[in-house]
Amino acid sequence: MAYKREQENRKMMFNGVGDQWQHMTREDIKDMNRDELVTWLEFRGMACYDDESTVLLRETAIEDFDGEHG
Repeated sequence: MAYKREQENRKMMFNGVGDQWQHMTREDIKDMNRDELVTWLEFRGMACYDDESTVLLRETAIEDFDGEHG
């Protein structure tokens, strides 16, 4: 269980639009509200639409995180 918690809080660097860099953890993504998720996903170069659920946006952000740092 301690290993899982450590993995959740592991801070990673992500490259975004315009070659900008930001730190993020998986736990941060889980705690984001809808507006924060949209901002994060757009930073990562993804389009977000009003009809997409917050759950879908969160799953997409987590999948992106895991895909980068599995």
